[in-house]
Parts: sequence; structure tokens; C-alpha cells
Amino acid sequence: MTTHQAEHADFSFVHFTDTHIMVGKRTANASPSSQIDTAKTLEHVIRAINTLDPKPAFAVLGGDLTSPDLLDRSRVWTADDYEPSYQLLKELVSPLPCPAYMLVGNHDQRQAFHRVMQTDASLPDAAHYYSFDHQGYHFIALDSQVPGESAGCIDATQLHWLKADLTRHAEQPTIVFVHHHLWPIGVQWMDGMGLKNTDELEPVLRHHSQVRWIICGHVHQDQHVERNGLTQLTTSATCFQSSKVSPSPKMFPGPPSFRLVHVKGLHSLSTRVIHLHHANPDDF
Repeated sequence: MTTHQAEHADFSFVHFTDTHIMVGKRTANASPSSQIDTAKTLEHVIRAINTLDPKPAFAVLGGDLTSPDLLDRSRVWTADDYEPSYQLLKELVSPLPCPAYMLVGNHDQRQAFHRVMQTDASLPDAAHYYSFDHQGYHFIALDSQVPGESAGCIDATQLHWLKADLTRHAEQPTIVFVHHHLWPIGVQWMDGMGLKNTDELEPVLRHHSQVRWIICGHVHQDQHVERNGLTQLTTSATCFQSSKVSPSPKMFPGPPSFRLVHVKGLHSLSTRVIHLHHANPDDF
């Protein structure tokens, strides 16, 4: 892919995140968030995406794909326990009109994810990071999961890979996807479980001026933060949302949401978050 191709780029893509698909029995130790029918809210988002004209070139699923652990917080959920949730996720996204690229979040289970999605992982629980191109633009998907923790981190091996990948694609405008947010969004309880090593990741991104945007999930709300020419966007969830002002955890049942991004040439990126307040999939 070349700069010339990016000059003529004209396409859109969607980013939706924190789908939290859960298959299992809800117990007395369940999280209140598990009361939401997350399969139904994801179906609503997929139906809405399928009404878009023009169709998106691809979709990015921003992590926390599944979370059966929310059904019973008193026990450890195994890869076998997680597999039915990934199977349902796979079924739910199958009507998408475009390729789907997936990220791993803190609620995910890598081993089950790799099994069901049939990835080319080198190890059963390998971190899931990669890059791809479209019309001269370069896209990077990072894996910020730290098993057993709510906060995230990009490990040393992945940082080394990222430096090499950005160097190889230095002439291409680049967008980076990662589940955890790098910079505070101003919500105290949520900012306590963001990316723990932003001080290591941010210099890598800034060293490569082709990086335009960082798009994140995790926070269950849409935010826009700019720091010295670099933009961080967060996308609200397909299911339950978090308060943008409460200093303590406060969640709301919807509305389902997704982000639409339009790319035009080398210098034009525009975006909006679409909140689905109505039952009809094209009523937005």
C-alpha cells in the first residue's frame, strides 16, 4: 500500500465494542449488568449497520466480546465455560456485510477466543495483535489484556512488534485500536482501570507521525481526548453504558451504540457515534 493509494481513499468503517455476550446461568453472585440481554442489543446494532449506505468496508469489534464471568463473580470461568459465549458471538456477527476484525478486552478469555474464532495463534493463550491495510491506510489492533485484571497493559513483546510494524508502514496514515484507554477521560473510577503503561506506548506512537487516531472501548461511553496532535476516541458499548459524570460506578441499560468513521483522502477523517434509541434498525 502506498501514499498514492491513500490520497484516493474513500471508504467508511464501523467500530463497536463491549458486546459482553454471556451464555450461562445467572446466579445470586451475578453482576447487575448481567441482567441486560446483550445478545439482543448486539443484534440491534448489527441490523442498524446493515442499513448503512454505503456499506462499511470493515467492522472492528473493540474487545470485551464476551463476559459470562458477570453471571457468577464468585468463581473462575474456564475456556470451556467461555466457548458457548464466543459461539453465540460468532453467530450474531455473521450477518455483517463486511469483514470483522476483533480485539481482546479484560473480560475475554484468549484460549476460548482462539478456539472458536480459529485464529492462527502460536500458543493457546497468545496475545491477539495484528495489522491490516485498506485503500492505502494502515490499521493496527493491539491486545491490552492482563488476565485477571480490569486495567490493561501492552507487553514488551508487543511493543517491539509495534515499533517494527510502524516503521515498515511509515508512509501510510495509521489508526490504532486498543481496548483500554491511554489517557484519562475524567471519570475517576473508570480512569483507575485504563492502560497501565501509557508512558511506554505513547512515545512509540508519537515517534511515528503517521498515527492519526487511537480508538478504544472499555469505558462504555463516547469521549474525545486530544493531546499534542494525537487523538484518542472511545466508543460507547453495544449494551449497557456508564455515567459520564458520576465519581462512582453507575451503569445504564443502553442505548446500544456504534461508531461510524469516514475516510476521505490523506487528510480527512470524520466520525460520529450513533445511539440507537428506537426499535427500528434504520431509525437513527
